[in-house]
Amino acid sequence: MIMPNLSIFIAWGLLSILTTITSGDLKQTLVHVTDWLIYLLLPILISYSGAKIFDQKAAVAGGVAVIGMVVVSDLPQIFGAMIIGLITGGIFYRVDRWLVPKVKPGYEMLVNNLMIGLIGGVVCLLGILVIQPLVEGSLSYVGRFVHWLIAQHLLPVVSLVLEPLKIFFLNNVINHGILTPLGMEMAQQEGHSILFLMEANPGPGIGILSAFLFAADREKSLKAGGALMIQAIGGIHEIYFPFVLMQPALFFAVMVGGATGTFVFQLFDSGLNAPVSPGSLVIILANTSPSQFAGVILGIVLSAFATFICALLFMEKRKPGESVIPERSQPMNQEPINQIIFACDAGMGSSAMGAAILKKKLMAQGINMPIDYRSIYDLRNHEKQLVIVQKALLPTAKEKAKESQLIAVEHFLEVESYLPLIKQQLHQTIAEEQIKEKREIKKQEGITVVFLYQEKRRGSQTMGMTILMDLAKEYQIDLTVKKTAVEDLVPEEEAIYLASESLAKAYQLEQFVDHLLIIDHFVSTKSYLSLVKEVDKDVFVTKRKTTIDRTHQ
Repeated sequence: MIMPNLSIFIAWGLLSILTTITSGDLKQTLVHVTDWLIYLLLPILISYSGAKIFDQKAAVAGGVAVIGMVVVSDLPQIFGAMIIGLITGGIFYRVDRWLVPKVKPGYEMLVNNLMIGLIGGVVCLLGILVIQPLVEGSLSYVGRFVHWLIAQHLLPVVSLVLEPLKIFFLNNVINHGILTPLGMEMAQQEGHSILFLMEANPGPGIGILSAFLFAADREKSLKAGGALMIQAIGGIHEIYFPFVLMQPALFFAVMVGGATGTFVFQLFDSGLNAPVSPGSLVIILANTSPSQFAGVILGIVLSAFATFICALLFMEKRKPGESVIPERSQPMNQEPINQIIFACDAGMGSSAMGAAILKKKLMAQGINMPIDYRSIYDLRNHEKQLVIVQKALLPTAKEKAKESQLIAVEHFLEVESYLPLIKQQLHQTIAEEQIKEKREIKKQEGITVVFLYQEKRRGSQTMGMTILMDLAKEYQIDLTVKKTAVEDLVPEEEAIYLASESLAKAYQLEQFVDHLLIIDHFVSTKSYLSLVKEVDKDVFVTKRKTTIDRTHQ
């Protein structure tokens, strides 16, 4: 719900910075713009996105439902918008499944519009009377607890819980679901908030990857080197999570690093003007007031250094060449695929990187396959679709895409571990397409059946041709039927030849004709019916009298 609307946070942060360097009417206008962005536009879009998980039509009802909470509250309703969006979408989905089958043709549009307006209005009223008081009361208690932690200088203790949860890919939930709403309330009062830095701090990730870069073997060092720039500049924190999961002792390193950074931020009373996502050094510094630069930079540097030192102490020494990423082996069915989807919680960040890396590797090997990335909640069921998903989200993927082929991995950037599975499946797809193409070509060319006769004795052959053409038309088989004198015969490899037993013996046809059907009577409907059925199955046969001989297939 949050990730598709991150651009609003970025716009809000940039405009907030402009309000500090402008004056007069422009300053007042920018203040109103930033307020409308956070108090109105963002809650509407979050609620819209939450309801859209269930149905596109429900999304409009979700946008309507949140308005009541926006009007009655003095706080940005980010958390409340998440809740009311999901409630609206769930109600709409249930009602739609029950009501739509009962609607008579021609009334669908009317019923849909009535449902959207009615459900949106009812949930809006529910939000005013019930949801908003509950949400605001809950956040009030949480906010008081956070302020108490800050007053007691105990906020670093939160990092001891926050950092491990991040490693289990709960970073977006923690940042946008908890820290961002509380941080925005604090920023409205003080101009900045330390809560915007707690999850977004890239220091622990930089420390972990630096330790692998300097102390690990060549294979791990190369991977960590590439990941370091992506994590620090690109802000994709998920890229260092697998390095911690490889060696659970490194959880202590990120906990120490996170607590160190938070301690420094609190010591210098540092914070950001707006939420940041992704947690890039560039975006963090862009949302830092000049007076806050020293504390923010020092906190990031010291958290990275503390994590680096701890990681060096806790890292396990492995034998040279030993792989840090276990091989994956997950059976896949043999259905051909026409697209590959990377699906993660938000549909951004690491899934986009995984898709880009895989596409580059496949193109280097001359394999061109559509590769996309999206949120796990936007998956569509498709039997010729291969979905690559994180293991934690595998149950959701099975529910959303029941007929799709699935590969579950610890992290999308472990491309080398699951590339063989994908290549195997793609080769199967290419083979299927080639077979299908050959069959289509063969189908377009049709099958030729030739009646053989001796000299001018061809009366019964003519009657047989008529019977065979009528059967081919009845079974919708594309046959080219003709007759040829055996004296002029030049055998064609794909043609089926029909001859009497005496004619076949006299001219020894079995020795140089690949597909020969020997029949007793040219006016035998039974023999032609058997031939038509074999051709329909794309099988060429050789017959002697009434017995099928498959040695010439």
